[in-house]
Amino acid sequence: MTSTAPSPAPEIAAQAAESERLRLAALSAWVRLLAGFAFLGLGLLCWILSPLLSWRDPLVALTVYAAFSAIFFALRHRKVVNGIALLPVVLDLSAAYVVLRATIAVYGEAGPVVAGLGLGVFVLIVAFDGLSLQRRFAVVATIIAMTEETLLLQQASVWPRHMLFAGCVLGLAAGVGIIVFERTSRLVHQTAGIEAARHQLADTRAQYDQLAGLQRDKDSLVQLIVHDMRGPLSAAILSLEFLSRELKRQRATRDMLEASEDALTSSTNVANMITQILDTTKLEEGRITLNLVPVPVRELLDPARQQVLSRAQSKSITVDVDAPDNLFVAADQRLFPRLLDNLLSNALRYSPRDGRILLVGTESGGEVVLSVHNTGDVIPIPDREKIFAKFQQGETETHRMFGWGLGLYFCRLVVEAHSGRIAVEDVVGWPTSFVIRLPASMPSPE
Repeated sequence: MTSTAPSPAPEIAAQAAESERLRLAALSAWVRLLAGFAFLGLGLLCWILSPLLSWRDPLVALTVYAAFSAIFFALRHRKVVNGIALLPVVLDLSAAYVVLRATIAVYGEAGPVVAGLGLGVFVLIVAFDGLSLQRRFAVVATIIAMTEETLLLQQASVWPRHMLFAGCVLGLAAGVGIIVFERTSRLVHQTAGIEAARHQLADTRAQYDQLAGLQRDKDSLVQLIVHDMRGPLSAAILSLEFLSRELKRQRATRDMLEASEDALTSSTNVANMITQILDTTKLEEGRITLNLVPVPVRELLDPARQQVLSRAQSKSITVDVDAPDNLFVAADQRLFPRLLDNLLSNALRYSPRDGRILLVGTESGGEVVLSVHNTGDVIPIPDREKIFAKFQQGETETHRMFGWGLGLYFCRLVVEAHSGRIAVEDVVGWPTSFVIRLPASMPSPE
């Protein structure tokens, strides 16, 4: 399975911020180009209407400005723009200064008005270009604008305090531009981080869907193989049962009888495992309809005890039942005995020789509580939930289960199908206790 690793969020954020900077720079190039040719046309019109006035210097400045504006416009999508980011701003400020200075020279009486207009022009240039500039470039542009505005005010014979006011206004405009740019960059970074997380989530979801598909294919293959094993295995069990009866009838040697019994037991265990695998899948998919009927608890616990009694006696383990005769539970009589057999087999496996197992049935808080206690080792707390998961077993060798790790998972599915719950609980006097809690009234089958 191949997958493209998603880019780290900081890298994507940096790329997004750079993209936003280039977009603003491209917008500035558009505005600069339109303004350059518009002011050049306006200058030519003024020169035509007032040929006696000296418009040569402003026309030269506007022509140079329009030419450079066209060059910057052509380079607006190139990364080289980042290396010369300050140059277009200096060009804007210089062209504005030359035109305003020439205007003050031509209209001397209106010099203060023109100088005041220059302040607005410089504020607009600094604020607009500051959106696409780094902080240090914005500071340099502000200093240039303050210097040019001061020279214009001096030329217009404006008082020094007005120069100070103009400097404060330009500084404020630059500060606003820097704040807006920083906030915009932060927003771009946050948006890029969210976008990166979204892409990563989409990639993870795609990987999950792919893994889920592979898991379904694997489960289907396992079910097919297991199902096809059932027929030959059943035939083998029948043959072994016939062989065992014939050996007993012909009074075969003890070794031959033990060998046939071992083969029959192993084959039966494999057949039970196959049935459990198939039923586990059906329970997972909700394809088993439970036949819930009220059953006396003792009619469930006593046969379960009887079924494991011979194995318990071989290890000198005592198996007892403690349940009242009038306690009933709604249970499926095909699945529930197998659940109890799994729990008892597990208890026998981990109980020491001369140990004890106790099956208890009680009613508490509107629930029927069935417990399987044994004198085996204590199950570590971290393993108590994990052992009920599919294909999961305890970490320690002592508590590792034989088989495929489906026994307790099957028990959990059966209990949940009965609208109950199962857990390992601490019970005084018992190292290990599996406790099943079921509704006292019959649950409605789905």
